Amino acid sequence: MKFRSQQLRVVSLLLVIYYLILAWMFNRTGYEHPERLFYAEKLKLLFEYSENTLLTLGTTFPTTSFLINVIFAPFGYLFAPVASSIVLMSFLFFFMAKDINGSGLPARTMIISLMALFLLHPQFIFAATSGRNIAAIMLFTYLLFRSLFFYYKNQTTYYLSLASLYLGALIFSEIKFLWLILGFLPFVVLVSIEGIKTAKGEPVVFQYYQALNNRSLRRKLVNRTVSLYFILYLLPLAAVFLFRVLNQSHAGDPTYFLSSQYSNWRVTGVSTITNILERGSGDNLSKQTQIIFPLFTIFLAPIFISAMILFKGKLYELLTIFTPLIFTSIVLIDIQFYLTTEYFVIIPVLSFVALNFASGVKLNRFMSSVIILAGTGLSLLGGLYYFKETSDFDEQRFVKMITNTPSWIAKKKDSEEKILADYIGSVKSAERPVLIDDAAAYGVVAHLPNLEGLVMPLQKNFITVIENPALSVEYILIAKRHNLKHNFTAMNAYNMLVMRDRLNLRSNRVFETENWIVYSIR
Repeated sequence: MKFRSQQLRVVSLLLVIYYLILAWMFNRTGYEHPERLFYAEKLKLLFEYSENTLLTLGTTFPTTSFLINVIFAPFGYLFAPVASSIVLMSFLFFFMAKDINGSGLPARTMIISLMALFLLHPQFIFAATSGRNIAAIMLFTYLLFRSLFFYYKNQTTYYLSLASLYLGALIFSEIKFLWLILGFLPFVVLVSIEGIKTAKGEPVVFQYYQALNNRSLRRKLVNRTVSLYFILYLLPLAAVFLFRVLNQSHAGDPTYFLSSQYSNWRVTGVSTITNILERGSGDNLSKQTQIIFPLFTIFLAPIFISAMILFKGKLYELLTIFTPLIFTSIVLIDIQFYLTTEYFVIIPVLSFVALNFASGVKLNRFMSSVIILAGTGLSLLGGLYYFKETSDFDEQRFVKMITNTPSWIAKKKDSEEKILADYIGSVKSAERPVLIDDAAAYGVVAHLPNLEGLVMPLQKNFITVIENPALSVEYILIAKRHNLKHNFTAMNAYNMLVMRDRLNLRSNRVFETENWIVYSIR
């Protein structure tokens, strides 16, 4: 059974509507992922701030996700990250469903499996509705490996060039995917051997032996291997180099986009292993080791095992599918942060690469369907288990929200950032400015109706103001000690005590939430 493009477009559109409804219900509970708020604040600064707009545009990372969010900015800064995630997920569904037509497996079973993942898998729903960059990672991962398999079938460099483009987009969605380059290194030689047409049907080791011991074949093998490396790697590596140069030119630091809390949400947003252990929720950390973690990701996505059972491809195609497992092992060599959903959800995505391009019917079509559907059902359970056991604080908040189903249709609840922004918006003005450090308070800034009456780090006089804030501002927003972003902002409880002692600063607590305090200092 073949599916027409028109049918798939309609289903993709219905999927957009489904995710929009879920995002609307989740938003009513007051749930807002911090990464979504980070993008929203950067969009607000880009379009409404008069200073350093080039710095905001050129250094905000992940660049791919941010630039896609810019496209959806007309729909509202707060909604743009969610809208972009939903649209990217619909594109991912369309490409995966379209490729089912070229698979030798039962098409109806495949589309049922795909629909089940997109509609019911918790990690897919989280990727679509949270406004994180996970949807971009999933889409470009699929397009990258899809292009590689097209290249294997057609041996035309057009698809390899597309793969290079998608690899660059993936790296600029999450910089750790730069290590995929090391994962790809071993099997490029096998692809090169396939291209020189030597000793077909013989074992790979024998083909490699023949190529090395024949001067003409050896020269062809070397030339082809080097060419493949250049085509696949040159664009991503050059893009990273130029981006570092841009950061050096405009921020004075080539790694500013990775190390600055003003440029990269992950600096403040990802749960560190230290914080997780301090809070006593580190039971899941034991699985994040080089050997256990790849096996754990497969355990959570048995659809990958189904794809391997039905695999009928060549050795280098199998190694291509296993590349992300090599990649995660490399990433875990120097691990300081908890690996979140994006490192798990790419496994079901890769499973469909294998099913669509390198698998076929084994035994009979019925048994193949049983294997696929069993893997899908167990993968849904694996997604539930992942969120049940997650040690990431924001994912724990998502679990708490999604399990409290009555709150989805209850009276709308505002988030802490929204409540705080409403108060600040009611008191700030050009005559009564508020000092805010958006390194930590980006969620508050994102909810403000405008930027009038704010003093923030992008302004040239910010350093002067924090030396003696009473001379320039009426209010200060301070992060409490238990605020997870306390150590990433100059406007925290410790520095407030220092200012009181050093400047004899008189302050009155005028508004307070769980993590923040607004002080009046005049």
